[in-house]
Amino acid sequence: MKKSIATTFAALALVTGGLLTAGPASAASPSIQVVGGEKAPATTWAVQVEASGGSIPAGYVSNCTGEQINASWVLTARHCIDGIGAMNVYHSNSTTNKGTAVAVDSVTAAPSGDIALVHLRSPYALSSYAPLDLAASATSSGTGTIQGYGLRANATQSDGLYQASVSLTGASTDAYNGRAQHVTGVTGASNHGDSGGPLIVNGKIVAVCSTGDSADPGANTRAGSNYALLSQSASWIRSTAGL
Repeated sequence: MKKSIATTFAALALVTGGLLTAGPASAASPSIQVVGGEKAPATTWAVQVEASGGSIPAGYVSNCTGEQINASWVLTARHCIDGIGAMNVYHSNSTTNKGTAVAVDSVTAAPSGDIALVHLRSPYALSSYAPLDLAASATSSGTGTIQGYGLRANATQSDGLYQASVSLTGASTDAYNGRAQHVTGVTGASNHGDSGGPLIVNGKIVAVCSTGDSADPGANTRAGSNYALLSQSASWIRSTAGL
């Protein structure tokens, strides 16, 4: 997401707590995790992204989900970087014990879609990195898995990384009118704070969480959402992150 202060506050409105719904997430809203679903297995590359300052109201932080793709770069949603003043990345899968903050020194928005890359000030090596599918297009059949640190049902704060199975239900658009994969919950759905989190199909990340079909999914595990397809900015991701 471009660092435009004018559009930041609106975008932030859905960021806090998880997936955004009907618009980018907000720093001031409560953080939420995947609605329903189950605790995800240990996933080294699934990181917590926390922004503050800039257009974010004093005393608040904006929480999103991200995927570390190599030692220096983290993939997330564009709306998660809009108008921020500072950002840290945490590598624990626990939201109650996040571990040591790794500072971010630059952020950059993709040319197309709700996609962004975040650069770590110091390289942080992992045993494995997020597996990407940079060629996938939207489909109206099959299933996938979503993950995130966002709010759980009825805006209950999450204690860690959760995941859920979703149906792939056709082409849609993301928060920036980019190409997106629409999904409908099977065992769970995305919520505030899941923004930037992965949609995994056949073992690889094909898209990141952008918007929800409703502003608040409540406890609806069948809620729909839109995931920005990585393929629309594939060459930019490769060249920027050095993949």
